[in-house]
Amino acid sequence: MDITGLILAGGQGSRMGGVDKGLVHWQQRPLVSYCLAALKPLCTTLLISCNRNQDQYALMSGNIVSDQNPDFQGPLSGLVSAFPLVQSEWLMVAPCDTPKITSELMALLTSQASDAGIYALKGERKDHPLHCLIHRTAFSSIEMAFNEGKRSVYRVFNDLSVEWVDVPEESLMANINALTDA
Repeated sequence: MDITGLILAGGQGSRMGGVDKGLVHWQQRPLVSYCLAALKPLCTTLLISCNRNQDQYALMSGNIVSDQNPDFQGPLSGLVSAFPLVQSEWLMVAPCDTPKITSELMALLTSQASDAGIYALKGERKDHPLHCLIHRTAFSSIEMAFNEGKRSVYRVFNDLSVEWVDVPEESLMANINALTDA
């Protein structure tokens, strides 16, 4: 599959006191570096969606994108802003704050993708819509939902009939939301 990877690192980091979460160190490495390592074997191009510290992110991936919409409007804004840069048929997405994800875990999405649509990971206790694979034919519907004021990735994806892919080990999906977690 021809896949572009997108790491979402453009949030406010409000649960972490406003720090740029992707650059927070966990086990001596920035959080974003774990996602880069997980997506790199699966993707032909890697993008990082960031709204500050672009110069630091550019050192990790020369392909960065910032939200076209001001005021940190959430992960859908990061997706919509990245769509024009995607040349591939598929976009694989991961949030920067899940350092335990692996290439094998993200490959579950590609193994289930039988046709155009949206595929997202689902754990036993929780859905993980930001770990997803989106076919380019869904881009315009996602953008339309965003332009209509919708901000919940979960709701937009469900409205578009997301296919949920079961995760065998949900602990790999744990995110870091506090400096004490890092």
